[in-house]
Amino acid sequence: MRPAARLTLSCLVLSLLAACGAPSPPQDEAEAREKGRDTDKTVFDDMIQTEDRARAVEGVVLGHKADLDATIEQQSEGATPPDEP
Repeated sequence: MRPAARLTLSCLVLSLLAACGAPSPPQDEAEAREKGRDTDKTVFDDMIQTEDRARAVEGVVLGHKADLDATIEQQSEGATPPDEP
């Protein structure tokens, strides 16, 4: 292959590679650190959002579990259960 043809082919390949890359969108770094992940849109975004919502309500669920455990403990000791509102 001639040197001019090699140079032309190399320039063409590098141009195609550069055209394939897209600039990354700006990210909210604070939100990304809070979630512990990137905030880029992906094909798994719906699943990731579902996991994020589950993590958000985890504290509420654990609070209810602690209340139930305390009530069960009281009832097993023979105490009367607290009145429900």
